[in-house]
Amino acid sequence: MNVNVSIDGFKKGNIYLQKIQDSTLINIDSVFVDEKGAIVLNYEISSPEIFYLNLDVSKNDNRIEFFGEKGDIFIKTSLKKFNSEFDISGSYNDSIYRGYLKIIKQFNFKRLDLIKLSLLKSQKKQLDSVKLIENKIQNLDKRQYLYSLNYSVTNGNSHVAPFIALNEFSQGSKIILDTIKNSLNKDVLNSKYGKLLEKTISLK
Repeated sequence: MNVNVSIDGFKKGNIYLQKIQDSTLINIDSVFVDEKGAIVLNYEISSPEIFYLNLDVSKNDNRIEFFGEKGDIFIKTSLKKFNSEFDISGSYNDSIYRGYLKIIKQFNFKRLDLIKLSLLKSQKKQLDSVKLIENKIQNLDKRQYLYSLNYSVTNGNSHVAPFIALNEFSQGSKIILDTIKNSLNKDVLNSKYGKLLEKTISLK
């Protein structure tokens, strides 16, 4: 995997390519930049998985998360809005992942708005309204749960499917996990996340 990086406004410093290994975030490649030119980070990858692009290893809230896979991946961003406005191309799995995150972000915004409204109503002692808002939040949670499940099942040809299963349903029922597993194609099932999903199911 070759990660080609372009950061507008970045003149000098280190850029790190990271991944999770044994529950720990580790650096797998880095480049020191002190002049204009191509920035390429490399890693020998066996199957698609989540990676991170970071400018400061002491901070985890200012990094770009992306789905890496074999081949050339291009990440274009700026120093000012490093992890808030960026463009990634060259990764099929990342495009599937972005589609998922876009809708999850909408769910999170709606939930935040409802929580703020609930706090406001609570301060005004409008308890009936608070109860109605709590019901809306519960319904929103159910919709997000079903959305994640449906997205996993309908994208069984993508390595994003078992990744979502592991992150969203690992504590759920074996039936749910089996449903997602049965939707995976052979390549995905034999990948890193596919094997982790099978292991999770076997421990149920």
